[in-house]
Amino acid sequence: MRNIYYPQRKAEYVTAAQMRTTNQKDILTERDFSFGLPQLQPDSLPVEEEALDVQMKLLTPKRTSEIIEACVSSEIIFYRVPIAVPEPESAPPEPVGNSINAIGGEATIRKTPEPHPSVPASVTRIFGSVSTANIVESIKAVLSASEEGARVVLAPEDIRIDELENEDLGVEVDRLKALGEYKIEIRMKGIDPIRRRVSIRAQEADTS
Repeated sequence: MRNIYYPQRKAEYVTAAQMRTTNQKDILTERDFSFGLPQLQPDSLPVEEEALDVQMKLLTPKRTSEIIEACVSSEIIFYRVPIAVPEPESAPPEPVGNSINAIGGEATIRKTPEPHPSVPASVTRIFGSVSTANIVESIKAVLSASEEGARVVLAPEDIRIDELENEDLGVEVDRLKALGEYKIEIRMKGIDPIRRRVSIRAQEADTS
């Protein structure tokens, strides 16, 4: 006070008359320890700067679409262990044609069997499944190879399996449970759907 602030006229001593007036107005006369120290920045400033930095890193929908189209191949391959299904026992062949056997005085009529309805292609189910989250992880692994690709924001909700929901064929809303090829669409806000194909192939079981 005496050697720095008073000579520089940054502070002055309080007189007895001023002290009496101060006491009458109930003004605190405690020492201000923050006097002369540099003012700290408000806490809101770093948050605003961080939000601005994040906003600058976000990609436009058009650029996001261009990156996905360029980096993600037309076929996304997964390998899963198939579930072995025992083969059904073959039934004895049924007689065909109309004939009469009169040996021994007995007559046997053989009728032509009616044609069976068409049977859909067999489905080979797999252990586990391939979910939309697995598809997103595979796409992100490819995109992370580039700086811009790593900034693409993609969630499982952005993946649509372009198949009718049919559990008998191993297709559900958010996962695939059988070997085969399936069409998917990447649907993100502000871009046209990006179509790709998911291929689930057989993987040999580890017997070790």
